[in-house]
Amino acid sequence: MSQPATSLPSRPSSPTTPFSKVPIEVLLRISSYLTTPELGNLRLTCKSIEQSLFNTFMREFFTKRQFMLMEQSLQALVDISNSRLSDCLDHVVIGLDFFDYRRFSPMEVAQENAYRQAYADHRTLVSSGQDVVMLTEAFRNLKNLQTVGIRDYHSREREHRDGYGATWASYGATTIRKETGVDLLAKTNTQEAQEYANKVMITLFTALGNAGARPKRFEMLRRQMCIPNDNAFNLFTNYLKPKVVPVLEGLQTFILVANVGSGPNRGIAVPIPGQPTQKDHNRYDYLLCHFLTHLTNIKHLRINFFNARGGVEKLLNWLSSSSSSSSSSSSAAAAAAAAASPSKSHPHPPSPSPSLPSSATLTPPATSPMLALPPSPSFSYLEELNFGFCDVETKALLDVVRKFAAKLKRLELYRVTLINRQPHNPNDTSDDLRVRYKFNVWAKMLKSLREVPGLDLEHIKIALPNQISAGMHARVSFYGKGSNEKEDPTQEYTGIDWKHYADNSPEEFMMMNGYYPDDIVDDLDDFEDMLMFETYGGLFG
Repeated sequence: MSQPATSLPSRPSSPTTPFSKVPIEVLLRISSYLTTPELGNLRLTCKSIEQSLFNTFMREFFTKRQFMLMEQSLQALVDISNSRLSDCLDHVVIGLDFFDYRRFSPMEVAQENAYRQAYADHRTLVSSGQDVVMLTEAFRNLKNLQTVGIRDYHSREREHRDGYGATWASYGATTIRKETGVDLLAKTNTQEAQEYANKVMITLFTALGNAGARPKRFEMLRRQMCIPNDNAFNLFTNYLKPKVVPVLEGLQTFILVANVGSGPNRGIAVPIPGQPTQKDHNRYDYLLCHFLTHLTNIKHLRINFFNARGGVEKLLNWLSSSSSSSSSSSSAAAAAAAAASPSKSHPHPPSPSPSLPSSATLTPPATSPMLALPPSPSFSYLEELNFGFCDVETKALLDVVRKFAAKLKRLELYRVTLINRQPHNPNDTSDDLRVRYKFNVWAKMLKSLREVPGLDLEHIKIALPNQISAGMHARVSFYGKGSNEKEDPTQEYTGIDWKHYADNSPEEFMMMNGYYPDDIVDDLDDFEDMLMFETYGGLFG
């Protein structure tokens, strides 16, 4: 006789815990008060909590990460790119953490040995090219990569969770500091560190090209003196150009700290209509100009200058020039390249750009010793333009805005000093110099900006403006209208009528420090117009 079947009690697929019944909103509220180590311990409590907090944890800690060119750091990036965290990581920063030769005291044997080993490992990594290999693997795996960047500081985004002074360093830098006592970002003002910054720039774009990655945004942010020079943009050798150019064409935002006043200089031929070609032996932006010509889909361009004056106006004058002002040979090369290249599907078809010189043609033959700059880019999709940390004539600045006015929607100027250059007159009296000093260059610039044809801004911001007139510096501030006038070093406007921001009386809106509007403004206004016309040839018309 068959025995009656007995049913066994069903076992749960996973053990239940009281934590599994806690609403996610409560867990998130609790976790928001925890420090980073405490949050890590909470996630290790049980699998239920780890699963509940995973998405918010991933968004907070693995959307943006900073690494450096060290094996352990890059291996962490590779491991992340091969894990489920890779879907979230869309912003990768390479820190300029720099190993240099350092001295240790006789009492620091352990620290010295640890540093010497890390130093040797780093040198081997970057000398063998393994850093490019590892970055290439990581970038190839990061399917949602949108932003890549370089910076020379630690992020303070950790402060909101871990308190004042807490920072996110490059992965591995904290371990080096604990083992050796060395902050790898504390000494970046040497020539060797500057050359290393060039190397990081080339390594980053080489890896992006090798991986076929297409980020939309590049950021170079700095707080110290370690600024790449023109050699950092030498990315157009025969073996690199086919890989790197598509990366540049895919960028829509480009944020750069540019050193156009020092470094390797090159002799440039400067064609002037109706005059013999001039020679400029002190051009520090030759490769940068070639680099910029490939940003064919750029929508947002920000350039902060490392040298306030050196080479700034030369770069701006080149940006504002038309392609027809370049050498005929460059134009012919561009036309030939455009005719030979079949059109490809692209969100924004790139405008014809010059065929950039390979490494074999960067050094011209002895019969033509001067180099020619490429045609200035058209930036057909440029919507936002930012300049900062520069001393520049008003004409150079306005010419750039005028060229891109048709598409431009946002303009920001930060720590820009406008220069009013005037011929020196040995017969000038103190009163003459006073009049020149009182010349409000920024007020005139705002008037001229309003008159730029086709300029329809949705946002404008001017921060910490200054001016130089008659060889003397003056700080310029904003003053509100009405009885409660308040000085403000920064002003911005977002809306549909930006010209009201710079209204019909800019002298009352942007005033030099210690200079208030009164009857002297009316007396000097005609004189200022005449002086500007004579000095600049009616550039504000």
